[in-house]
Amino acid sequence: MIAPPFAERIEAILCDPHTGELLRRERDTFVCSTARYPIVRDVPRFVPSDQYVESFSFEWKVHSKTQVDSFRADRYSEDEFTAKTGFSAEDLRGKLVLDAGTGSGRYAELVSRWGGDVVGVDLSYAVDSAREILAERQNVWIAQANISALPFKRESFDVIFSIGVLHHTSDTRAHFLKLVPLLKPKGVIAVWVYPNEGEYAVRERWVRFVNKIPRPMFYAWCRRFVPWVQARLETQMVGLIRIVFPFSDQHRGLENDILDTFDAYSPEYHGIHSPEEVEGWFREAGLVDVCRPSGRNTCVRGVKPP
Repeated sequence: MIAPPFAERIEAILCDPHTGELLRRERDTFVCSTARYPIVRDVPRFVPSDQYVESFSFEWKVHSKTQVDSFRADRYSEDEFTAKTGFSAEDLRGKLVLDAGTGSGRYAELVSRWGGDVVGVDLSYAVDSAREILAERQNVWIAQANISALPFKRESFDVIFSIGVLHHTSDTRAHFLKLVPLLKPKGVIAVWVYPNEGEYAVRERWVRFVNKIPRPMFYAWCRRFVPWVQARLETQMVGLIRIVFPFSDQHRGLENDILDTFDAYSPEYHGIHSPEEVEGWFREAGLVDVCRPSGRNTCVRGVKPP
């Protein structure tokens, strides 16, 4: 359950995502003079539906715990988070952190364990899984909201991160630029988006067709396809399949690979970008100390000037 002081801290920075008017809580609703936003199953809802991210609502309902470290026997999400942001526990302890595109809460769970105070937002109904998984975390606040219109005052957060999310919007650059005003002076923002190379470029050509398949049908196919190819990895046939239709084989467990393969092809949008392009967005936003914190090309981090 969220600690009352933390809930009050977050409620103090809430504003209408469209007008900027401050919100106040009236029982199970956040209100202002022009709008009302209900709290449903302990999650504030600043959007009326999951709009174009139905695939994520589906996958995180089915795989709510698959990638959450506290339910695994390894540090999969911690390893990914560190590689893609360069953050350590010392960087986040005591900071107010925005997880933009929280999914089922895999990274919010980690940051909360590290001592960061986390606000996790997602457009999909994955927020229900995140709220359930993180219910005992007193320093996590979850909301359903669109990154293009978030319900927070400007300069509210010490740290913002968005891992594997922005490329699933209609305009990756525009949605990134919406996040920067929410960062405090001297605050840090880190993102990872799909690079325009390798399997990501191959997948991009498939997505426009595969995402037309009903999600349950494609997911059922993934549940059969992934075990089948993984049992035949050394064969020439599967080698050719991997080239023309890349599938997940991360050695992180079969359920993860089924999830990851479904995730790769089912979204409405699948943007791919060069590292120079992403760094350009950071500089366009006026950020400084822009760097790539790891060997993964489109992991980029920057600092808002004082």
